[in-house]
Amino acid sequence: MQYPHFSKLEFGEVSAEVEAEKRPDLLVDSFVDRWNVEQKVASGDAFLLIGPKGSGKSTVVQYLRLKAERTLGQAFVEISDIGELYQSVEANLGGLEKSRTELAWRVFIWIRLYSLLMADQGSSISNDLDHVAFFKDLKNAGLAFGDLKAVIQEVKKRRHKFALPQGLYSYEHENTGERRIHADQLADILSHAVVNTQTQTPHYLALDGLDSAFVGNDGYWTLLANLLRASSSIHKDLRKATSQIRVILLCRSDIFLKIELPDSNKIRQGWGVELDWSYGVDDSRHSYLWDLVERKVAAGGGPDANILTTYFPSEMSYGQNSREEMSRYLLNMTRQTPRDILALFKSIGESSGSAHPLDVLRVRAGVNNYCKKYFTTEISNEFSGLVPTEIYRTLLGRLGQVPRRRFTRQEFEGLFAEACQTHSCDLDELLQQFFFSGAIANFISGRSENYVQFYHRRDYSDLNIRGPFLLHNALTLGLNVRW
Repeated sequence: MQYPHFSKLEFGEVSAEVEAEKRPDLLVDSFVDRWNVEQKVASGDAFLLIGPKGSGKSTVVQYLRLKAERTLGQAFVEISDIGELYQSVEANLGGLEKSRTELAWRVFIWIRLYSLLMADQGSSISNDLDHVAFFKDLKNAGLAFGDLKAVIQEVKKRRHKFALPQGLYSYEHENTGERRIHADQLADILSHAVVNTQTQTPHYLALDGLDSAFVGNDGYWTLLANLLRASSSIHKDLRKATSQIRVILLCRSDIFLKIELPDSNKIRQGWGVELDWSYGVDDSRHSYLWDLVERKVAAGGGPDANILTTYFPSEMSYGQNSREEMSRYLLNMTRQTPRDILALFKSIGESSGSAHPLDVLRVRAGVNNYCKKYFTTEISNEFSGLVPTEIYRTLLGRLGQVPRRRFTRQEFEGLFAEACQTHSCDLDELLQQFFFSGAIANFISGRSENYVQFYHRRDYSDLNIRGPFLLHNALTLGLNVRW
């Protein structure tokens, strides 16, 4: 069979948001759901999506939105960027008690769900005159369209009163019979309205953007803990709803581990879906990422074939006598996430020219470009907002000065200790973030063999901050560090 050149294959976009905008059919047709996440979210068996950055959390909600548009002609799927929300309200958290922060989240989420239902002309409340008037009050107060800053101000200062719809008169004040409430009472009112609304169309509210949020102070972790608590409580209420209305929380693995909440692991185990692309066995030929690559190529009009055996040499050779199985070589250039593997294949395609099948030199050229142009930038982005600006600007320049790929704690301190002391950055936390980003690994010397533990290969492994450490393959090439 005659196959097209590798350079003609379609691997989609690195970002799910961009692919949803440019090639929505490709995203839907190539979606790989090995965790049955679509059914679990729809049935209410899960609301929390956890995985490393680039593992496909945003792809899930973009898929739900696009599939609804394709099958129903319309979609009531809203994706709110928590990173942008938090940065816009950071200065407004002062003076707000922890319990009131959770209440602000509850009010915010219920308002967004209520707004989605009001936009649905087929819902039982969208044409109810009392609800229309109530929704108008929310809009006039600046609350109806998810402005978290406005919600926090209302919860703190109680500046407005809202007239209750007739169907919610059972919430009148017992003593006065008054049917007007403040913002801090909205959660109970709106939860009753949302849970009892009838509609034939599914509604999803996805809270995304924890990857990009500013996490440089204790207030952020309080905010996240209360967001998790509020989302869990609301999810349980929505399971009892008359219609299919869901909230979805997308959280990066390392961020979730830092949330100080006694029930966080219970929530994770009971209501979470882990986006883990490892096959469960240490065999590079058996990775679900190859399924994703082949599904993407086929959906883009390419051959329905094993891409590795069809296009790539069986081994990568470098030096005089060094050889490595091609599947292992490629996987080890990534953090075993969809974003990394698709970026790698796109880069190889751009460097492959008219070569068919690929040769070692073409593969290596694509890998080198991927390491320098994509991987180093991705690692740098992982530290945005996590470290002082002065350290962020020189981060990879300093790391690139390690004498070799395997380095010691003392060598790391020699590069970063003075800067950390000057700019109030904890050296151990910096090391931990390098580990969580996939930039470095534990290196453990055994009696018969050595062990390498990257965060993306060992879900719950902790970094041994005493060292020694090993730089990721792609970062070693991207920073031109000695092997």
